[in-house]
Parts: sequence; structure tokens; C-alpha cells
Amino acid sequence: MNLPMQKLKILFLFIILSVAKNSFSQEDPVIIEYIKTYREIAISEMKRTGVPAAIKLAQGIHETEAGTSKLVIKSNNHFGIKCKTDWTGMTVSHTDDAPNECFRKYNASSDSYKDHSDFLR
Repeated sequence: MNLPMQKLKILFLFIILSVAKNSFSQEDPVIIEYIKTYREIAISEMKRTGVPAAIKLAQGIHETEAGTSKLVIKSNNHFGIKCKTDWTGMTVSHTDDAPNECFRKYNASSDSYKDHSDFLR
């Protein structure tokens, strides 16, 4: 193997290892707290509907910035579910893809988790 190609392979390996280390070795306390808070609800919903708890938690973390987003704070909506035409419950206006979109609002986070399971089924 020529020297430049060997250096490129070593550089590529170094970049991959660096990205992997930074992506998977950091434990964000906010994410850990989110999982601790909502794991029982996610497991209960998995038993009820078959929707995997890990999928629910991952989407909840992503959609809510681990429970810190403006939408989840004002609506308990952990999955960014919009109102659609058949929603008759409480609503909240929030700018997402467009200004002042209608999102579902829940009394409790557990209601959001249940609705998400039903929405997926």
C-alpha cells in the first residue's frame, strides 16, 4: 500500500472513532432524567399496544428536546402530534413547520403517551 493511501485510511479511522466516541459515550443528564421519568409509561403502553417503549422514548426525547421544548411545556404533547380535523380535545398554537399550527394539548404526559400509541396503531 502506498503511503498516502495508508495515511488516508488512518485519518478515516480516526474520524470514525472520534464521531463514535462523541456520539455514544456522553451521558446527557437531561436525557437520562427524561428516560427515568417516562420509562414506566412507555413500558405500560408497550404492553397495552405493542408499540416498543424504546421507540416511544426515543421519539419523545427527539420531539421535546428531552422534555425541555416550548411545545411540551405548554401542552404535555411529547410527540408533536398536530390537531388534524378529527381532534376534539384541547389545543395549543405553536410555530413548527408553519406559524401558529394547531397541536394537541393534554392534561398529563401520560395522556400524550397513550394518544401516541393509538395514533401509531
